[in-house]
Amino acid sequence: MPDKKMRYKLDVEIEMGDKTISMNNKKSKLLQCINKYGSIAKASEETSIPYRTALKNIEIMETELGSPMVVTKRGGKGGGGSSELTDEGKQVLFEFIKVNRALKKHVDLNEMIGTISAVDNEKRIMKVALNKNEITIPTAENFDVGDDVLISLSPGSIFITLEPHESSVRNTFEGTITKMQFKDDAVRLDVDVGGDNVIADITELSREKLDLNIGKRVFIGFKAVSADIIKID
Repeated sequence: MPDKKMRYKLDVEIEMGDKTISMNNKKSKLLQCINKYGSIAKASEETSIPYRTALKNIEIMETELGSPMVVTKRGGKGGGGSSELTDEGKQVLFEFIKVNRALKKHVDLNEMIGTISAVDNEKRIMKVALNKNEITIPTAENFDVGDDVLISLSPGSIFITLEPHESSVRNTFEGTITKMQFKDDAVRLDVDVGGDNVIADITELSREKLDLNIGKRVFIGFKAVSADIIKID
């Protein structure tokens, strides 16, 4: 599996009724900051987007949408004005965030390239040979022995143990933790399993309970039904 993290620039068109609005990560961040701080100037500062550019981006989005996305209330003589997203603005932002989250989940997938080594139609399982391991997954139509395939797994579907887990419906491999990333109450582990790097997400409580650290030998596993398979032409 490639160990270089994929980076992407997302430009999408959001359909709102009969209108189409162009959105990207920068515009999304601008709208999120306006929603958070109630100020275009503060949003400009937080996103490092020049104020005039921020106003221009808002103008372009509103022209495409055909209705206001941001409304500004002027303050009195002492100032105190504020800006906020309209219902339409919030809806556009919500739709973009949904697309972005879906793409991020794909970016974070474990992807392993292998070759189908066996197909058992009676038991309805296939075996896929990787670098030094073999994965068992449910059979799928139009797959034959010798086909090169891409196996994808969500980090959340991977479990970590200190001893091998014996089960006919799980795949278990021994590996070594090579990297740990902490975020809030979650921990992302990189585990080298015979030449394939697998990322797994666990809680900090689980990490402490298992006393996991970089260099520790562990067993990673996943249910056979958790794996998705695509044939490589």
